Amino acid sequence: MTLEIIKTTKLVGNIKIDDTVVKSITADINEKGISTISEWINNAELYAANRREIRKQEAEFQNKIYEVEDAIIQELESGKKEK
Repeated sequence: MTLEIIKTTKLVGNIKIDDTVVKSITADINEKGISTISEWINNAELYAANRREIRKQEAEFQNKIYEVEDAIIQELESGKKEK
């Protein structure tokens, strides 16, 4: 029997209109900088009515994912250089 512990980073994005969560997105980023993304629509009517603005928010979240992935990859690469 063994215990394997894996460090991950999780980002959660809730796109809201006023106090209503319209769409939720999660990104689990593993220790190698690889992401698994899940998303779901919580309010289809508000999503349809605000699709263009929501897409801008989705792109902003995706950019944050890239930023975190790149930081993990840079850390891995700098660790290889030190060895």
